Formats: sequence, C-alpha cells, structure tokens
Amino acid sequence: MSYELSELDRMVAGLIEPGCVAAVQMKPPRVKIEADGWVSDWLPWFAFAAGKARYWRPPSVGEQAILLNPSGDPAQGFALVGFYTTNYAGDGREDIVGWLMPDGAVMEYDHAQHSLLVAGIQSATVQASTQVIVDCPETAFTGNVTIQGKLTVVGDALFKAKATVTALFSYLSGLAGFGGSGGGSVIQGSLQQAGGQLSSNGVVLDSHTHQEQGDGQPTSPPIK
Repeated sequence: MSYELSELDRMVAGLIEPGCVAAVQMKPPRVKIEADGWVSDWLPWFAFAAGKARYWRPPSVGEQAILLNPSGDPAQGFALVGFYTTNYAGDGREDIVGWLMPDGAVMEYDHAQHSLLVAGIQSATVQASTQVIVDCPETAFTGNVTIQGKLTVVGDALFKAKATVTALFSYLSGLAGFGGSGGGSVIQGSLQQAGGQLSSNGVVLDSHTHQEQGDGQPTSPPIK
C-alpha cells in the first residue's frame, strides 16, 4: 500500500473512535477520552445547547463516549457523551422521562400517569421578580409554612385547629362565632368598645334600665 493510501486509511480509521471519559475539566468545559489504550488531550464535549440558551451537565468519569476527529486528527476532535453502560444503566421504564442525580435525587415525569415527581432533595428555591402562580383546585402542605410578607385570602378560610395571633388582630366586616364543644370564649386583659352598642342577650350595656323595687331592695333585672 502506498503512503498516500495508508495515510488515507489511517485518517478514515481515526474519524470515529469509541472510548470513555478519563477526566473532566469544568473551566473551560473539557474532557479527556480514553480510547484503545491511549488518552486524548482536553477536548470539548457535546451539550444539548451552548449558545445564548445553555445547558449544563458535566460528564462522569467512566461514561461511555464517542470521539469524533475531523480528518482523523484527535487534536481537532470533540466528544459525544451519554451512552448507557453496565455501570451507568438506563431506567428501563418506557413511560418515564427524568433525571437521576449522583446523590439519589430524582426528577421525573410519568406521561402515562400524568405525574411529575421531584424527590430526594434537601431544599428547593423558586425566585421570581414579579409573581408566582400555582393554578390547581387542591394544594396540600404536609409541613410548616412560613410567610414573611403579607397574606391575602380572597376566598373563605377554614381553620380545623388552633390559631394563635401574636400581634394586633384586626377585622373590618364584623365578627361572629360559636363557643364550640367544651367551652365558650375567654378574653384575658382589658377590653375596650367604642362607636356602637355592646349587647348581651338583648341587653345593651350602656343604655339599659332597671325598675326600682323599694328602698334597700335590689332593682329588677334589666329592662330590654
């Protein structure tokens, strides 16, 4: 075989080489690929998006890859990563699209059950400069909830347990209620009322009268 043909054969044979990730560099994003007993120099890896909109997922050491070498030259190559292997197997469920993180956290969508799952995380943050809308007929919180700003409730509110208010409690459209099972209502401390009548069982506190029943005798019950 002539030199030209052997060189062409070498170039063609080196266009595509299977291997695995030997090392990962974050800045700039580069990997070294081990292929057929040798290790490449630092090469860029393929990402789903790397323009104004970018996607970031560093490859793992040992992840299977394909080395693409223009003109068969590894110095100009780049790596395609993301092939399932025995060490990094696929999920195996046909209806699932998701992510499995190294710490065990998962984010997956089951398009057969129409269900989104995020699990195994320690914290989650949603930051928005204007508004966040949760549009759902029923929403449940199983733990404590802290609201640092104002709370506006447009619909009715039902409390099935005790409610404690540690600051001033104000209302604008009246107050109505029942003592409930086991007791009535108790207010400890001073109570001031102004700008209306204070009535108990039909008797107005500051304007009702009593009938005199003789000197030294108790007055009559309140006259309504």
